[in-house]
Amino acid sequence: MQRSATSCFAKHIAAFLVRPFGEYPAFLVLTALLPLVPDIIRFFLNEMSFVPGRNLFYGTLLSLFRAWLLVLPLCLRQHDRGGEILAVRIAEAIYRVFVLSYLGLLSLAESFLLIRFGTPFSFSVIQLLWETDGRESLEFLKTYCTTPAFLLPAAACVLLTAGYLLAEHRKIRFELHSRKVRISLLFLLAGSGAFYVSRLHFQYALTRTGDFPGEMMCQTATLTPFERLHTSLFWFRHEFSAENAEQLLRTLESVEIESCSFRSPCIVIIIGESFSKHHSSLYGYPLPTNPRLEERLRRGELFVFRDVVSPANLTTSVLSNLFSPASLGSGQSWKDSPLFPALFKKAGYTTCHLDNQAAGNDYDYHDLGLKALFNARSTPLLFTVHNENRHPYDLELLDDYDRLTSRDDTPELVVFHLMGQHVSYSDRYPKEEAYFTPGDIRREDLTQQERQVVADYDNATRYNDQVVDAILARFTDRDAIAVYLSDHGEEVYDYRDFFCRSHDLPLTPEVCKYQFEIPFMIWMSDTYRRNRPDVAAQVAGALDRPFSADDLSHLLLDLAGIRCRWYDPARSLIGERFDTTRPRPLLMGFEPAGNYETIIGRDRKQ
Repeated sequence: MQRSATSCFAKHIAAFLVRPFGEYPAFLVLTALLPLVPDIIRFFLNEMSFVPGRNLFYGTLLSLFRAWLLVLPLCLRQHDRGGEILAVRIAEAIYRVFVLSYLGLLSLAESFLLIRFGTPFSFSVIQLLWETDGRESLEFLKTYCTTPAFLLPAAACVLLTAGYLLAEHRKIRFELHSRKVRISLLFLLAGSGAFYVSRLHFQYALTRTGDFPGEMMCQTATLTPFERLHTSLFWFRHEFSAENAEQLLRTLESVEIESCSFRSPCIVIIIGESFSKHHSSLYGYPLPTNPRLEERLRRGELFVFRDVVSPANLTTSVLSNLFSPASLGSGQSWKDSPLFPALFKKAGYTTCHLDNQAAGNDYDYHDLGLKALFNARSTPLLFTVHNENRHPYDLELLDDYDRLTSRDDTPELVVFHLMGQHVSYSDRYPKEEAYFTPGDIRREDLTQQERQVVADYDNATRYNDQVVDAILARFTDRDAIAVYLSDHGEEVYDYRDFFCRSHDLPLTPEVCKYQFEIPFMIWMSDTYRRNRPDVAAQVAGALDRPFSADDLSHLLLDLAGIRCRWYDPARSLIGERFDTTRPRPLLMGFEPAGNYETIIGRDRKQ
């Protein structure tokens, strides 16, 4: 009798466990397939090679068991003789819509990332999303929502959903009376469930110990979009933790200066955005994208450097290292050293920050990266004055400068951070400033739409030329020196069917050339050159030196004559002790991605 009861109970449990396969087959299949769309795309993009194929197989096991878990709650409902209770039916419908919407959006987003940028969910992607505001999001959608990279996965999701709705309309169900079928399904559940639990344990161990770098783990140690998103969020929280923010704030509050000679009484830093030197007429581009700066070059007041790279191709990562004297090559963290505006402020400079990207955002003090420049606790330690509003176009920042600053004899450091040539390119300049048309782009390999993108980018570059020229004009009658550089480069259909930037590893020589090589120039007023011929000579003699924007702080400290324990004369571009053999490390997000010379195959000894 007892054995019979146990057997009956086991049969009921088995029947319940396989119930999702019989009563909800369409919902089960769709919830299993949606997360696999990105990995199917990845498999074919990699020419059906072994590793993506293996990952797709493992991902299928994970997705199947996760789908079973998601369907299982629906099997708990009971039917009464008069039909289902209306509230239960509504709750079930809401649950289905929520699950499918979440999985569909997750699948669509990662599929787009894979097709357009060659990367799945990763730390860098989460970082970009965190840094992006509403305006930039709308511009991004306007740029990409009509491209095949978005439309193809969207169509796949729509077709899968249409198949699901058709199956539900036809009320497709399966009677699982066969003992062999039930046993087979139970074995499948047991196997996929065991693998699912083992992967959860593996992922927990990785995030607990931090054995792998964030980018590596997000892209190779995870198998589905759900896992990759979870792991990316973990690494993002780890990197942007309150403890790290407090560490930076303590560093800023403990700034000490040994001496300052105020060698340059007025220093201007202009940080551009997404400026490709390979689309600049200053560097040989055939179209006149920099006519005003070319004129300043001819007059002998502008000095153009030819071998400068950015440490990363992500704005947050670039600015973190650009503002910090810490060295990537020595393994130092950027937040372990005070940012250079704090050093200038401590030395006696008035520090002014005019930003057209981050101004006006209400950030918490524990936000690092770009957001560390604008929050209630760090800003007073960095800047004397700063703007609070952004503008449609960069030229309007000059109105903020005129309003916020006073023309007195106090030494001044002014930092302009521009929107530059950030996508969407056509939104970076007033329509009346358009100069180039698709007809000016002599590229037979490009479509009309692609030529329009290049023309928009070149128009944004020409408008940026006007902005930089106008900023320099503000300081023409002063004893001033200005440094212009872009945060990183940009691809604009230069050698492949692609524009913007990619965040996948490993880096290639072509990616280094177009995304990491940047324009870098120094301008000096007539008064400055006349009063400091030694600096002018140093600048003129350094035009071919290999330099990384990671070392910008040391150039600025040298120009100001600030001496402190964070200054390294071997890293000042114009200094006599500048080390031309220093490696130039590159980052993907915040993770090491190799040295520039190694990747491009250059031997400095040659």
